[in-house]
Amino acid sequence: MRLIGWCAVATGVAAALAVHRRVPWIPVWYLAALVLLPTALWWSIAGRHIVGASRWVVRGATAMAFVALCPVPWMKAQLDHPPGTAWQLDGQLVIDGDTVDVPGDWYWLTAGRPPIVAEAVRSWLLGDEETTNLLTGRRSSRPTYVEPAAAVVGLQRAGWDISSQVVVEVSEPTVANVPGRALLAAINGSTLTDRVSWNEAIGALGAENTLTTEAGETIAFAGGAFPFARIDIIEQPTRELDVTLGGRYARTLPVRWFRNLSVGSSDGLMIALVSYVHASGHDLAAGRTIAGTGGIRGDGTVRTIGQLRSKAEAARDTGADVLLFPASQAADLDGFDPGPMRLVPVATLDDAIAALAAPSV
Repeated sequence: MRLIGWCAVATGVAAALAVHRRVPWIPVWYLAALVLLPTALWWSIAGRHIVGASRWVVRGATAMAFVALCPVPWMKAQLDHPPGTAWQLDGQLVIDGDTVDVPGDWYWLTAGRPPIVAEAVRSWLLGDEETTNLLTGRRSSRPTYVEPAAAVVGLQRAGWDISSQVVVEVSEPTVANVPGRALLAAINGSTLTDRVSWNEAIGALGAENTLTTEAGETIAFAGGAFPFARIDIIEQPTRELDVTLGGRYARTLPVRWFRNLSVGSSDGLMIALVSYVHASGHDLAAGRTIAGTGGIRGDGTVRTIGQLRSKAEAARDTGADVLLFPASQAADLDGFDPGPMRLVPVATLDDAIAALAAPSV
């Protein structure tokens, strides 16, 4: 029994070191604690060296410590400088059942971490501004259209005949009593099917208007001023295109949870690029390690993203040779030391393809 326990500890510590190497911003002590605490709890239950009330005290204290260190996956810590993480993309992208494993090493980048239970409890109990700001306080899930929409851009650029329709994502509301983000299905009863229908619906706004979301909710607003500051028109395939990120484990809880830390579409540029390389056979990596971040619109325009500096640090630390990022955010990296990594701002998918194909990059 004791041998089994020590083997469990050794295996757990080895796993903690492996995870730390892959995600260096997670401290080894934290990972080791997540392994050792349940092991200690198991020992207190299975072992006979702790007797009477002491056994229950040990069990309770160990269990509480373990729960306090567990992350809260449906919340996101709001930090001034969140940790960045580089995630492997080649071999982890699956399109219609085919694993995309293109030449070179490709990484997409995220920034942020979930708070642990102890942080959440502390903010709820104390209620002070500093700890309250750690949490968003609301559940969020990653839109399911992100990967298919990004892959379509790359596949179409490579010559695949895939028709698409628009998905209109709105965010940053300018008026009260509207959701922070929504997918629109119709405006004043007119279904949004393509960019033409969108332009016509926007041009026909009157004194009283309604927006219908994909979830069937109705948003009413007065006047011709659209109630959202940010509008993203994204192309989505008309036929079912199964695109998942995370390989064979993409739909398991741990992989889905870590992937959802980004809660957005900042992996779009890299998914479009890798999809293009996969479909065209054009070896853009040429033996290099390519990292990148940026959303992608249906016309290939690269969208802005958040926490660029944190993501750039993750790319540099993982040994990337090239970092692709939105050209409109070049000022965010002023003063950043990339080391040997080449910084390549891009405005479109074509810019990224041309930059990687150029011998000087």
